[in-house]
Amino acid sequence: MLVIDRDADISLLVEQKKSGKHKCLTGRVVDFYSERAKSDLEKRINDMVHSRDDESHRSDARSYYNGVLRVLRRKLRDVNRELAKRDLTESPSVGLMASRPARRGSNGQRILKLSGLL
Repeated sequence: MLVIDRDADISLLVEQKKSGKHKCLTGRVVDFYSERAKSDLEKRINDMVHSRDDESHRSDARSYYNGVLRVLRRKLRDVNRELAKRDLTESPSVGLMASRPARRGSNGQRILKLSGLL
C-alpha cells in the first residue's frame, strides 16, 4: 500500500521552487531554466489543451483546465525569456553591436522634416 505524505510533498515543492528546480513528467528534477524543462512544459501544455478540448463549453472542468494552462504558459514564458537572455549574454556578436556608434540621422527625423513638423 502506497502512503502519501502530503506535508512532505508540499515541502518538496516549496524547496524546488526556492532552488529553481522543475520536476518533469518522468519524475526527474532539472534546472527550471533549461531546455529539458522547456520541452516538459510544452508537452504538459499540449496534453492540457487536448484534455480541455474534450470538455464541454462553460463547464467547471474546462475553466479549471484554462486556469492550469494560464499558469503553464506563464512558466513557459519565464523559461523562454531566461533562455533568450542567456543566449544574448553568451553571444559574442552582441558586444560588437553595442560598441557601434549610433547613426547620425534617423529615418524618423527625416520623415518629420519632410512632413514639415521639424
